[in-house]
Formats: sequence, structure tokens, C-alpha cells
Amino acid sequence: MYELGVALYMGDGVVEDPVQAVKYFKKAADLGHSGAAFMLADCYLDGVGVERDRGRALEWLMTAAEMGHRQAQTRALALLTSNIT
Repeated sequence: MYELGVALYMGDGVVEDPVQAVKYFKKAADLGHSGAAFMLADCYLDGVGVERDRGRALEWLMTAAEMGHRQAQTRALALLTSNIT
């Protein structure tokens, strides 16, 4: 599911479809895939395939971070710090 989401997100071998990519990222994230949770957060941060929503992005970043995704840990900290200053 994650790999299909990436392919749809990037348009790699398939027609680019960010809305469908988000659906596959969500399915994979719900099953515990940290990379999918990170990509889902990224989509919410940038408004790709979904309406931009920093709150939901942070929720998914925290989920990915709790799963051990190091880049999610760094990005969540940066997002939280930017809200404080």
C-alpha cells in the first residue's frame, strides 16, 4: 500500500494522483507503516491530495515519530518549535 501510494504521489509508472496516494498512505499508516504516516503528514503540511491542515499533519508526524521514524521526530520538533516562536 505504501509503495503504491508513493508511485501515485510521484507519478512513477502510473498517472500522478495525490488524492489516491493519500488514501493508500492512510491505509498503510493505519497498519503501522511509519513511512506512510510520515508521507501522510507531509501531504497535510503541504496540502497535497488533501486540504492543508497543520494540526492533522502534526498528529501524523507524532504517530510516525512514535513508530521510530527519525525524520518525523525531527520534523515534529521543528513544527512544534516554530509554533512557539
